[in-house]
Amino acid sequence: MRKAPLSFLAICVLIIAALLTAGCTTGQPASPAASGDALLVQADLAYRNANYMTAAQLYNDSYTQYTAAGNTSAARDALNHAFTAYRMIIEFPLNRTDAESAVRAAFPDASADQVNAWLSARDTARITSDGRELFFYDTVANIRYHDPALMRMMTAASGKSPFYDEVKDLALDPPVAGRDPLFDEVKNLTLAPPVTAGGPYRSPVTFEITQQLSLPVDSLPKTGVLRLWVPAPINSGSQTNVTVISIEPVQYVKFMPDTRADIGLAYMEVPLSNLTGEYLNLTTRYGFIQHEQRFVIDPAKVRAYNTSDPEYLKYTASGKNIVITPEMKQKAQEIVGNETNPYLQARMIYWYIVNTLPYSHAPHIYLDAAGIPESTYVLDTGIGDCGSQSMYFAALCRSLGIPARAVGGYQLVPGLEGTHFWAEYYLVGYGWVPVDVTIAEGGDWAYNATPDQVHRWKEYYFGSLDPYRYIIQNDVDIPIVPDPGNAVMFHMVVQSPKIACDTCNEDVDLLLTNNWTTVVKRG
Repeated sequence: MRKAPLSFLAICVLIIAALLTAGCTTGQPASPAASGDALLVQADLAYRNANYMTAAQLYNDSYTQYTAAGNTSAARDALNHAFTAYRMIIEFPLNRTDAESAVRAAFPDASADQVNAWLSARDTARITSDGRELFFYDTVANIRYHDPALMRMMTAASGKSPFYDEVKDLALDPPVAGRDPLFDEVKNLTLAPPVTAGGPYRSPVTFEITQQLSLPVDSLPKTGVLRLWVPAPINSGSQTNVTVISIEPVQYVKFMPDTRADIGLAYMEVPLSNLTGEYLNLTTRYGFIQHEQRFVIDPAKVRAYNTSDPEYLKYTASGKNIVITPEMKQKAQEIVGNETNPYLQARMIYWYIVNTLPYSHAPHIYLDAAGIPESTYVLDTGIGDCGSQSMYFAALCRSLGIPARAVGGYQLVPGLEGTHFWAEYYLVGYGWVPVDVTIAEGGDWAYNATPDQVHRWKEYYFGSLDPYRYIIQNDVDIPIVPDPGNAVMFHMVVQSPKIACDTCNEDVDLLLTNNWTTVVKRG
């Protein structure tokens, strides 16, 4: 779902600037030829001791010394370590005093004990670096997300329930009263809307997507090659008729998107020495048709999996962020108990997440840099946003032998367009069935929804999906081609371009986000 109206990247830039000018005591040796190694040892020790601010500065100093000594390979390695250390702290700009001030300003009626309880809670994202407790930039928003009553107060004050207001006429049609959230399958079969001849796909909507990257040329080096992996739509069950209208400037395009692949990417190479003007502008235009999905599933007709099928093995395996651990298997078994039908198991997992694990903006950059799997983060903390919740759903399903994945791109609800992830699980004879636990939870925030409407809203998003979607990748952690090598980048998703640059001395992959725009046009 959409981020809170806070310029996160502006915060990132300020933090980087502050760190680069911070007066860290480095004990820097006088000789450039020897100082790089000594600084690197100090930096590694600081990093292992969770002194990320100090480590980032030390790695940066090591880079400077290696550069002076002419050791470009060691310099690049030190700089990449500096980028990783920065990523560990960049989402945590608030110290305890800052966090308390922000919370008191947002909730002036809260007592000091309540503010302390919020900031000390297990579900409050924070880290310790250099001996200081640091809080997530979106702490205030997450306090609201963790309490549906606070969210309803906010939507009531604004007179608007986002997502619910825009989609309720679709999701609540037809009205079904008195349905059990787990096992009332007969009513589900008899009262579900008719399915068209195209199976579960209906109500097509035509979209045209224009996306642009605009980078200031003076922020880039004068030499080297900028490598870019630019997102594109793919054909899937619900997304069809994908057309690449244009990718400009065409002379930079090395590989056009494969719309039949698991991830849509255009690969581009930009010789930096050829750039003129103030900005490097790249523009892509795509067209596609998206469909609403309404699956009608009879649990008695669900067939057994072919457990030797390559696709089954692929989507039941443990991955980087969708992980299968003994703890994950134990949680999955706790949720489903003695149930063995994969449809009913997936349904029980869905309702467990929707009703017990609150939505929460997650520190994705930190998790990636720290090597913490997204699904494990949700298991350990009990919170997560659309991406981490979807990966958690998939991990629980895979732990039971149910093929599952996290699908990503954008949600295109009119007026609320933004990056988004949801999940799918596979049933033999039916195909990939959609699940959106995050949009489903949004029903709890709607001040203008009755309990019955909230229940029906949540029912809809297990097995049905609105047509306001732009699918870029079928799953997370899909390798990008060509291989970016050791470039520091956020590999899990490609909702904005991935960038690699061997001559850049800034983390351009992180800082480009404010320069990427998406314009959606409905046909």
